[in-house]
Amino acid sequence: MKYSKWYDRDLKTSLLGFGCMRFKMDGDKIDEKKAQALIDKAYESGVNYFDTAVPYLDRQSEEFVGRALKKYDRSSFFLATKLPVQEYKTSEEVEKAIDAHLGKLQTDYIDFYLLHAMSKDRLKIVKELGIIDIVKKWKEQGKIRNFGFSFHDDYETFKEFLDLYDWDFCQIQFNYLDKDIQQGMQGHQDLVDRKIPIVVMEPLKGGKLVHFNESVESKLKAYSDDAIVKWAFRWVASQKGVMTILSGMNEMDQLEENLEIFSTFQPLNVEEEKLIDEVTKDLKELEVVGCTKCQYCMPCPAGVNIPGNFSIINEYEMFKNIGGAKWQYNNLVEKSADADACITCEECLPKCPQFIDIPRELIKVRDLMKAINK
Repeated sequence: MKYSKWYDRDLKTSLLGFGCMRFKMDGDKIDEKKAQALIDKAYESGVNYFDTAVPYLDRQSEEFVGRALKKYDRSSFFLATKLPVQEYKTSEEVEKAIDAHLGKLQTDYIDFYLLHAMSKDRLKIVKELGIIDIVKKWKEQGKIRNFGFSFHDDYETFKEFLDLYDWDFCQIQFNYLDKDIQQGMQGHQDLVDRKIPIVVMEPLKGGKLVHFNESVESKLKAYSDDAIVKWAFRWVASQKGVMTILSGMNEMDQLEENLEIFSTFQPLNVEEEKLIDEVTKDLKELEVVGCTKCQYCMPCPAGVNIPGNFSIINEYEMFKNIGGAKWQYNNLVEKSADADACITCEECLPKCPQFIDIPRELIKVRDLMKAINK
């Protein structure tokens, strides 16, 4: 496993981090046997960064991660979790949050503590409730060791967050398709200039950079036999300031593939960087909706499976698999979760970190399915 030294600090994290938000479910519970096997394999293979959050997996992730890692020496791994600021109305409520985290995670301290999915609206909450001062106090008490934030908004908001505190680290959505959205490359450079260590989420853009249109894939395959997913991880890991890259692995073969990639990592060379730029341009011409399946828009009041609908239209344009698109859409229709169930209430709009006009894009899905079902 490759490790990253956090600038001049006595801190090294595995380049591959485990994002604990996509474990398989057994009914309405985490399939703990499968998830535990993944955690054990990752730990034994050198992964030392485990990331969770209150909302993940129907609010079960923190407690499971606490149980799963309890058998290991606490000093041998790093725990990251997040404060969902939008859930609190008063400073007094926030004050109680840290002990709830520590209880669920079965630990005396949290290595990396983040304000979760920061945006303009959540910045207001942070200021109104004095959350920065509250978390600083927890840090002084030794309950957290590093204070950062994860981010989903525009560059101007990102800059405002950067100037709010002397951050220990920052978590950003970063991949070769998302260079021009949210904080973008300029925000990345700001972090590098300030020597703020970077943790990356969505390195595969919700799985989109694992497989895509054959005509685009052929350009990478002509260059080397490397898996398409390896190109995506190598691009992120080649960027300055990136210390750990989170991957939400829920199958053993995914984990094993990622372990191999991060154990043998080599930065992209100039020719490979140019090739990725060309592939990026080609893919952007194919993508219909920039959804990462983060689920922040869910649940929908009308029962629409928003990410599921967007996945259908994007995959259709990438692969032109009419049978697959029909099958997936019919499954949604049976559950009244298809695009046609949208009531345009627009409750989803402020929740989307990609700023997608969800009702409008659902119309595209509906129209596509009507067309291919004729």
